[in-house]
Amino acid sequence: MMQFFSDDKQDKFVANLLKFKRDGYYLDIGSCASVGSNNSYFFESQLNWKGICIEINPIFNDSYNQRNCRYVNQDALTIDYEKLFEEEKMPLSIDYLSLDIDEASVEALKKLPLDKYRFKAVTIEHDSHVHGDLYKKPQREILNSKGYHLLCADVLNQSGRNIGLSHNWEDWWVHPDFFTAEE
Repeated sequence: MMQFFSDDKQDKFVANLLKFKRDGYYLDIGSCASVGSNNSYFFESQLNWKGICIEINPIFNDSYNQRNCRYVNQDALTIDYEKLFEEEKMPLSIDYLSLDIDEASVEALKKLPLDKYRFKAVTIEHDSHVHGDLYKKPQREILNSKGYHLLCADVLNQSGRNIGLSHNWEDWWVHPDFFTAEE
């Protein structure tokens, strides 16, 4: 039986979308803890994916000793992504981008080499319940301009529903070049 680790089923969504593809690739920016509340651990542990986890908070460093990913403890806005992707031999078509760095998400999108590398699926936090369209609107403009399709807008945060804190907080995207009309 497969076990998922994302707080709000991002990993389950992407796994189903990509038909439980094995040996894929991911980029997890704002990866937080290495296992619990993590959007990429499922893929690495159960589908043999390779990838990069980026987390600025050093409190999580030791937890990544149990992972096989390239772990980068650094501010996501200071990274040369094209160089990092080349070092890690990432394919030009990367299966999954998880982007969860709150107010820095727009600047991170601008730093990604989206003209050279494409992601099949993207989950991106916008926290519109706090910030309105401040981050959501430019995120959407960037991804739309790069040919991405907004598949699930304003995804509801489920992790706080038992205490009355559910809210719309993410958008889930796909790049249509990787999907046919039948899928």
